[in-house]
Amino acid sequence: MRQKKTLYMVLMAVGAILLLGAFAAWKLSAPDKFGGMLTGVGSGLLALGFSNWKILRWTEKDPVRMRRDEIEANDERTVAIRRRAQAVSGEVLQWCIMAAAWLSIGLGAPLWITLVAVGVFLAKSVLELCLIVRYQREM
Repeated sequence: MRQKKTLYMVLMAVGAILLLGAFAAWKLSAPDKFGGMLTGVGSGLLALGFSNWKILRWTEKDPVRMRRDEIEANDERTVAIRRRAQAVSGEVLQWCIMAAAWLSIGLGAPLWITLVAVGVFLAKSVLELCLIVRYQREM
């Protein structure tokens, strides 16, 4: 437990240092890509470290509640609801991508944008079919 807390504190410190480095790069007129990269990585590490540290603190303060929440999150009904919601949201996203492809055609966008949208649609469809076959074999 102590090692995890130390790791998360180090992640937060490294993230803060990278954010300060991004600010220094901006002040020194470094390329924007460099500052953007430092900002993104620093923010990600800072947020990751802080959120995991906070969860660890909650676990230390109330272990009974955290155990109850963990059991509830892994309950069969909750898992089934979550998977169904993910499936429906995947379908909605798939058709939104196709609508974006049609919109890009209508707006006269470059062809590669339309082809990327269609490619993502097809990749999702193929992945869905592969998973259907896999799950049918398992069950």
